[in-house]
Amino acid sequence: MKTGLKRLIAEDRGAVVAEFVVAIIPLGITFFSFMQVAHLYTAHLVFKHAAFSAARAAIVTKSRCNPPMSGNDNGRESDVEDALRDGLGAGVWQNTFGGLSTRVQYAGSDKYGPVTTTSKALYKCSVPLGRWIVCPMAGFRPMQETIVLPHQGASYEGAGCNE
Repeated sequence: MKTGLKRLIAEDRGAVVAEFVVAIIPLGITFFSFMQVAHLYTAHLVFKHAAFSAARAAIVTKSRCNPPMSGNDNGRESDVEDALRDGLGAGVWQNTFGGLSTRVQYAGSDKYGPVTTTSKALYKCSVPLGRWIVCPMAGFRPMQETIVLPHQGASYEGAGCNE
């Protein structure tokens, strides 16, 4: 029978627990990072849809009856911003994105020219451990979508429009 120091050196109880702790930490970080990437990909699809909604709103709100705002070549900018927010849907996604903004550019005086919208947002990463790896910028990931759609020369004639 071994005693003292020789017994402690020869003892192998607890080795499995130590190996488990050494293995579970990288596996856990990898698993949570994959979860965060999946959330990020889904958020990107939702944001792309919202950016398309904003581009569609930019086409609809700009007409000969609705002149561009001074200093900016777009129609009712608040309608485009509202379409971006509405495109995110209700609940979780509206609370996940911050810093929403949209810039609209029309092709000068050409009523058939393309309409370009550039939408930006900050996505708040929420998966523990995964956000440290996937979203190193203080838990946020910037997103940007540029959508170009043809205006097709629509003129939405309504009350007060004399042409």
